[in-house]
Amino acid sequence: MRCDNLFCVYWTEEGCTLDEISLDISGCCECCIYVDIDESTLRKKREEQLRRD
Repeated sequence: MRCDNLFCVYWTEEGCTLDEISLDISGCCECCIYVDIDESTLRKKREEQLRRD
């Protein structure tokens, strides 16, 4: 089982780097550690992406 959460520190282009993960009752990975992105960086990247489309 692999996770595709792009905001987790364990994620790479190939997917989750962990050999095993545990899911909670709602199906979310219990091992996930989210990357903290400040709001200004996130806003800037969203705007850049919207200009590309």
